[in-house]
Amino acid sequence: MIGWPFRRRPEPVPPPLDAAAIVRRARRLRFRVRPEGVSALAGAYLGARPGTGLTFAELKAYEPGDDVRHLDWNVTARHDRPYVRRYVEERSLTLHLVVDISASLRFGPEGRTKADRAAQSAALLAAAAIQNGDRAALTLVSDRVEAEVRPGGGPRHLSRLLRVLVATPASSRRTDLAAGLGRMARSGRRSLVVVLSDFLDPGPVAPWRALSRRHDLVAIRLIEPREESLPTAGLVDIEDPETGRRRTVDAGSRSVRDHYAAEASRRKADFARHCAEADARGVEAATDEDPLAPLLRHFRGSTRR
Repeated sequence: MIGWPFRRRPEPVPPPLDAAAIVRRARRLRFRVRPEGVSALAGAYLGARPGTGLTFAELKAYEPGDDVRHLDWNVTARHDRPYVRRYVEERSLTLHLVVDISASLRFGPEGRTKADRAAQSAALLAAAAIQNGDRAALTLVSDRVEAEVRPGGGPRHLSRLLRVLVATPASSRRTDLAAGLGRMARSGRRSLVVVLSDFLDPGPVAPWRALSRRHDLVAIRLIEPREESLPTAGLVDIEDPETGRRRTVDAGSRSVRDHYAAEASRRKADFARHCAEADARGVEAATDEDPLAPLLRHFRGSTRR
């Protein structure tokens, strides 16, 4: 299919990281997670949580799906329409980060690949959660679970999570996001689950729907701008990074570029439809913008809603 990440020659395989390189990468990633950005995200992230504790937050008009046990009968009687009490969360929340590390995430310029943006976004969210006193967990997935960090909190746990995030190589090039969702779907305690991927193939919707019945589910789709529009560059070699299949296309042809753009629009529509069917909140994040911006837009928007 047109729309695969493209390059003129195979990328060199990076050398294995030694322990010192892992620490340096983790420190650089943490340095890029700016303290003021974490504080802004922490506030938005906290406000977007659904409350189930005992601290009163506000009165709001009843909407289908609200817990009828929180109906305020006095206010309902005065206004002749149902109102419910909303509460803020008192218990700590668990944030589960599911990060796709399959081969298609490696596309993009050095330092701004989809994998880089996925790692930076995950680091921002983990830092915001831990700053709020919550717990953060991490699952790295290709077509299998590549690494896991169980829920925990505190600076030491955050450092460990970042090291795993930057230093875990994928043993498979392919993608099966459902491989990272199964265990969380069986978890009894409600959590916030954030999945970061390019969603070229989100897989069947059933595992996602099972997960969203128990947890709040957010899907963040990483987009490299060159996957949206093909540059006018003559003959271009295109390779599917997960299967290795290659083809040459004429990027100078208007019809080829139009078809390429149409495929990008179809992927965007497929992602929106998948999120709707899975009862997940969808977020799109381009690799050429600050990774903090789409996260703030989403969580501040969730607070307003």
